[in-house]
Amino acid sequence: MILDRVGNATRNIIWGFVEKIILVLLPFVTRTILIKVLGAEYLGLNSLFVSILQVLSISELGLGSAIVFSMYRPIAEDDNNTICALLNVYRKLYHIVGTIILVGGLAVLPFLPKLITGHCPSDVNIYILYIIYLANTVISYYLYAYKAALFSAFQRNDLISKRTTVISLISSLLQITVLLTMQNYYAYVLIIPLATILTNLANAWLAKKMYPHIFCKGAITGEMKEGLKKRIIGLLSYKIYGVIFSSVDAIVISAFLGLTPLAIYNNYFVVQNAIIGFMTILTNSITAGIGNKMVTNNTDDNYVDFKNLVFANGWIVSWFAIFQFCLFQHFMTVWVGKELVFPFVTMTLMVFYFLLPRITTVTMTYKSAAGLWWEDRWRPLVATLVNIIANIILVQIIGMNGVIISTLICTIFINVPWGTYVLFKYYFKRSPMEYFGLILYYTLITSIVGCVTLFICNLLKNETSILYLILKILICLVVPNIMLLLIYKNRKEFSYSKDLAFKILNKYIGKFIGEKNV
Repeated sequence: MILDRVGNATRNIIWGFVEKIILVLLPFVTRTILIKVLGAEYLGLNSLFVSILQVLSISELGLGSAIVFSMYRPIAEDDNNTICALLNVYRKLYHIVGTIILVGGLAVLPFLPKLITGHCPSDVNIYILYIIYLANTVISYYLYAYKAALFSAFQRNDLISKRTTVISLISSLLQITVLLTMQNYYAYVLIIPLATILTNLANAWLAKKMYPHIFCKGAITGEMKEGLKKRIIGLLSYKIYGVIFSSVDAIVISAFLGLTPLAIYNNYFVVQNAIIGFMTILTNSITAGIGNKMVTNNTDDNYVDFKNLVFANGWIVSWFAIFQFCLFQHFMTVWVGKELVFPFVTMTLMVFYFLLPRITTVTMTYKSAAGLWWEDRWRPLVATLVNIIANIILVQIIGMNGVIISTLICTIFINVPWGTYVLFKYYFKRSPMEYFGLILYYTLITSIVGCVTLFICNLLKNETSILYLILKILICLVVPNIMLLLIYKNRKEFSYSKDLAFKILNKYIGKFIGEKNV
């Protein structure tokens, strides 16, 4: 089976954006009301419990990614027996993981008071609340969560996004209603596992309806089992990397610099994380299509596609980075006040903290689609170790800049070259020097265009009003894209991206017009 890669990716992107908007805006409104009605301590409890369970989720080992990758070939070959066997393995493994998280979560219970410093709300029982959050996590592993792998493997993440969006909308409105009428934190928290149950049941029902011929049955071959084991072991290092890498910066800042610098850092990081969340939709939406094409096309054709995607991704990442470079200081001043704004140098480092990992993200996407986790298993562990050591040393020498620079060191000298080497050695089987040249070129162009755009923004009056922020946003919408267009217009990759964009627009605008005329 050859998937409709363009159509599926477009649907995934559109509904992924709708889902992300709902999942960003509604929780923000809900949390704001929670703080106003009950107090910040309740939101702190939520953050603590989520963090504990995120650490326990390491036991998931990246099973979902490994199983989805293993399904690419049998889907392309219409081998339903193998797909059923893989789904059966996935269900069994998820039940084991759910049990591990349940046991590990219960083992944390006696230590909960030691993890809470300062004031704790007197009208709630932290043990009961924690068990509710634990139940919410464990439910997913026992209640049909494994069936979501089918939508990812068949490149139909848009179907998950639709259901998640609707259920998130309903659950958030219920939580807001509960807070405003009952002002009861237990009732507020109980809505979370109820939403999880409803989501899983809805996905299971749709999976049965769309893929009635695929169900949990049979066993995989010894060769496939060995390959799956290698991918899972490789993904474990990614899991450790993801959990530790995302928390070590905050821990070091808090330990060496204090809570106020941590608050400033988090303000910038929250904005970047929201942007990254939207960009992740793009990569997640095309990963299955890339995996399908790796099975059906040769490496030379896929390398051409790879360069085209690197260009398209580079343009998008450049634009977001320039937005941050030109607007961060003004936006932060309007939002949180001048006293909680980084110096210009630190802000610039934060922009590169965003730019460098994101501009090379296509490499990671292809590596994931090719299932090269085993071959890349040591890189995340080495990067994590180096980041921790560099953080502790540099923060004591140059403060906040040292924390950010430690991550840039890992990106420039470990993650990018090592990750690229693995992809080019084991899949493309060619030298990565052309790719390194492209990344350096795109980064240089981004820096130049960013400086020109900032210069134009600074020609405006030095006021921090919302009006001038809007004017700068308009400049950032127009100037960088015009400059990038003039610089890139003669590149082959630009022609490909332009043709693809028009193809998508014509397809869906034509479809919309056709539906309106019926």
